[in-house]
Amino acid sequence: MLLLFIFLFYILLTLFARSVITPMPISDTGSVRYRTIPWVTLTLILINAVVFIGWQAANLYQGAQLVAEGDFSGYDLVYDYVRQIWTYGYRGIFLRDGLSIGAFTTFTSMFMHGDLWHLLGNMIYLWAFGRRVEDACGPWRYLVFYLLAGMVANIGSDVLNRAQADLPGIGASGAISGVMGAYLILFPGAMVTCIWGIGMVLRLPIVIILKLAGVRSVRDARIWRWTIRLPAWTLLLFFLASNFLPSLDVLTQGQDYGGVNTLAHVTGFLAALVIFLFVRKDLLTRYIAGRSL
Repeated sequence: MLLLFIFLFYILLTLFARSVITPMPISDTGSVRYRTIPWVTLTLILINAVVFIGWQAANLYQGAQLVAEGDFSGYDLVYDYVRQIWTYGYRGIFLRDGLSIGAFTTFTSMFMHGDLWHLLGNMIYLWAFGRRVEDACGPWRYLVFYLLAGMVANIGSDVLNRAQADLPGIGASGAISGVMGAYLILFPGAMVTCIWGIGMVLRLPIVIILKLAGVRSVRDARIWRWTIRLPAWTLLLFFLASNFLPSLDVLTQGQDYGGVNTLAHVTGFLAALVIFLFVRKDLLTRYIAGRSL
């Protein structure tokens, strides 16, 4: 029990450390017109977690531990982990030449992750933005949109950058980028609760000054908060810009060896342009009429 507590505390501490510079969204705090249980979002999170923890993690972490202890049998486990990625991760050659399981890797790669932090980061963003987009679409249309965005992200990055090396791509970030793009289109003015170290520090003197000045809107506000609320459009446009600029380098210089497929993030984000083919008719009518969603 103590080890579990230490592990969870380590995860929370690491996530907080990673959110010092860049805001990390943890929840959509906007008013939601249609209050539904996000079964698909929860199921996608569960599937991603089960695939990594139940299938990939044992080979990766147990193998690395054995190697660190000088047990060379660990190399076999690490090799199995690498083989999983090279077999079921997305590679353009699979799609073009029908190798391995072919085009099906555009699907399998969306449920695989490189390590625990890759998984946690993606699932946090899916939780923060996926629930409200699912509410707007309905569960089945949302699921189809999610899978479509992920496939567009994989195939689009390959089509736009045919000069890239034949390296496998894994992760749900392309599909989640599509969900984030859909959120930007549908709910740009919504407020998102974030953990953001710099933002929390900068907020402190501002609130104190406004309180001393007697501003009514902050009279009852707490001086210190562990979270900060940001407009969705600022957070999502920052995400797009931070991926778009590196993508330009990839398009002009070829393969990006940084480990993050920013081009897949951008193409997945742009897949959100078709979101209106998936939202419910009543919501689309309200959107066109300029009414609150």
